[in-house]
Amino acid sequence: MKKFLFILSLMLLSSGFLAARHANALLVGVSGGPSYLGALPAIIPAPLSIFDDAATNLGMQGFDEQQGVLLLSGLAVDGGTIAAGTAVNSHMIYLDQGEDLVPVPDEHLNVTWAFDGAVLGVMSDWSGVLEAASTPFLGATGTLYPAAFDGRGLELEARFRQPDAYSINGNQLTVSMWVIEPGDWIRVVTTPVPEPSTLLLLGSGLIGLGYMRRRFKV
Repeated sequence: MKKFLFILSLMLLSSGFLAARHANALLVGVSGGPSYLGALPAIIPAPLSIFDDAATNLGMQGFDEQQGVLLLSGLAVDGGTIAAGTAVNSHMIYLDQGEDLVPVPDEHLNVTWAFDGAVLGVMSDWSGVLEAASTPFLGATGTLYPAAFDGRGLELEARFRQPDAYSINGNQLTVSMWVIEPGDWIRVVTTPVPEPSTLLLLGSGLIGLGYMRRRFKV
């Protein structure tokens, strides 16, 4: 009986850890006023393509990409690296009015995106190299992504007439984008949040092991 309880406790713990690795950290909310062209920010399903001028919009939009990815090597993000062995979730935020369709500049300022989990890093480099390098394992299933090209990411430097910007505050990301052609795309990497059922599995396993420890002492 003791052996059975011990094995059961280990199984519950293992199941809990595996579930925790695959937990989601979804986009859960967005707030902000309309863009210059009058559109509100929105969370959308992953589009079929995010090539330039493929999935156009008049206001900033965001969608979830791969969830619960265990990094086999360090992941480069703006200003640093997320360590190998970290479980991450991925999301895309973009503004692409399509110059051929709407041949005027657009801007969408101070849009705040909220996630279930904390923001670990952002890929916003101007040429989109960081995004392109991580798309094979972080990109949304069924969505076509382009190779890196100049202007894919944000123009953060002061030399630009209207520099883009973002700031991280826990599980929130506030973004400002100003676009003509091409649009702006950034990838946001967040930490998974265990679901209640996962916590229950972990808790049950720990309780079982604690009970066995007390029995052995007695």
